[in-house]
Amino acid sequence: MSVLQGLRHSAQSGSPAIRKVGEWMALHPLKAISLSADEIAVQAHASQSAVNRFATHAGFSSMAELRAALMAELQDVQEPIAKLQRSGDLSSEHPFADAQSGLLQAAHGLDIQALERCASTLLKARHVYTLGLGMSHFAAGFAASALLPYVQGATHVSEGGGAEQIARRMMHLGQGDVLMAIAVPRYSMDTVTLAGAARSRGAFVVAVTDKMASPLAPVADLVMLAPAEHRVMSHSYVSIVALIEAVTASVMRLNSKAASITTDMYDAVLPHLLQMRRR
Repeated sequence: MSVLQGLRHSAQSGSPAIRKVGEWMALHPLKAISLSADEIAVQAHASQSAVNRFATHAGFSSMAELRAALMAELQDVQEPIAKLQRSGDLSSEHPFADAQSGLLQAAHGLDIQALERCASTLLKARHVYTLGLGMSHFAAGFAASALLPYVQGATHVSEGGGAEQIARRMMHLGQGDVLMAIAVPRYSMDTVTLAGAARSRGAFVVAVTDKMASPLAPVADLVMLAPAEHRVMSHSYVSIVALIEAVTASVMRLNSKAASITTDMYDAVLPHLLQMRRR
């Protein structure tokens, strides 16, 4: 159980006085690690003694120990705030500097054999499912849309409705299917859990993530890496999108019917596009 989950659990089992403290800290963890016990008491409309009693009730020797444990757990969450505080030092750099750096790292680290294996597996799949939550949602949608004409079928399972609807869309997923799961810091636990469930049902899981230390990597059959570091934003998706483009291009190249499919697709969509008038 995480520290934050422990705070929520302790708040539910405490007396009314310390419950107010626990509920406030669980709702405002970043504020809780930066305020003193007196300040937390004011914010939670409780007494300082209630704040200290809650720390003991939650299993810590003091509020200082609780705050230190919570701070360690939320280190990744605090990083985007720290980046913003340091961002003034980057004002003289080109706005595309981080995107360019990420693309160069992705290009140098790209495993061509893994890329070809990924494309071949997607092309042979009975059905391709894409999954991404939080900011990874749009990348999963892009992947499904880009792949759709060139694979046997593609579904963006995380297009809306939360984890329950995702599970419903994955009901028929199994042997012969591929799940492309996308996650970068801060990683979605639901994505990891759903990817693991897909693999246990026989699906081939492709993880698109930023590093091998990602919690998504252990539940995948194939890991495709794209750096996601950014010095101002919490993370960057430029390399993720570039990797999805590279995978799609490889699928198209391996698909012997790609030219015919593209011709049919343009025949279907051209009547709906604005055309430049000939002069």
